[in-house]
Amino acid sequence: MSRLGALIDSGRRGEPLRPPVREALPIRIDPEGAREAVLLLHGFSGYPGEFSTLAWALADAGYAVAAPRLPGHGTSRRDFLASKAEDWARRAYDAYLDLRAEYEIVHVGGHSMGALLAAAIAASFGAPRLILLAPAFELSVRFMGLTPLVAPFARVIRADRPLSPADAADPARAALQPEYWADIMLAPAGELERLRRRCRRALRDVASRVLVGVGAEDRTVPVGVVDYLKRAAPKAASFDSRVLPGAGHVFVFDERAAEAADIVRAWMAKP
Repeated sequence: MSRLGALIDSGRRGEPLRPPVREALPIRIDPEGAREAVLLLHGFSGYPGEFSTLAWALADAGYAVAAPRLPGHGTSRRDFLASKAEDWARRAYDAYLDLRAEYEIVHVGGHSMGALLAAAIAASFGAPRLILLAPAFELSVRFMGLTPLVAPFARVIRADRPLSPADAADPARAALQPEYWADIMLAPAGELERLRRRCRRALRDVASRVLVGVGAEDRTVPVGVVDYLKRAAPKAASFDSRVLPGAGHVFVFDERAAEAADIVRAWMAKP
């Protein structure tokens, strides 16, 4: 059955698609008098609620904020496996266009995979500021380049990863862990690799002011991504970077979230 048929027939032929957990619902904050907006795009297998701390920090600074839920995220494994790179990109671009219809100035930012999409949007529409947090342009994951070739033969590799203490303490992450993070989602990883390759090409057209934030202990995105981005985006109006000592890949929404939000807010305030 085609993807279109599977979606339209959902609920009539098999289990219907599961609604997202509450924390995965899109974030939209419109402070009174806001004249500029920021679009925030979450990462691979993530969800909008991961931006809660950053979103409210930017809103407190007077920016309107939107963080959409990308297709297949925050719901279930079945939904995730049915989504493609084109679906994620289309939703990100639509979210930018909707926000741009309301605000003359729209900045973009993203975490991990969301940073790929943010850079592509900035290149396409000339966003004034671009925030790249743990940007997945470079990956430490071995054999990532082979995933598009292997995924048609093994969509999921069972790993039975246990709940981490941090995820166990968060009801939303505890509910989503068996759907997204317990096993290796090889087919979606192949889609991520397709997206990564295409978005890397967009960097040459980025003319925004750029902020890159990375964790010194990130085992997914190496710190060397900072140097890569400096070379790959030669037209950037300016380039700032911050390396957070001791931070991992998810510093946007773990115990370092407030620190990360302060860095972004201070950078946005620079004239």
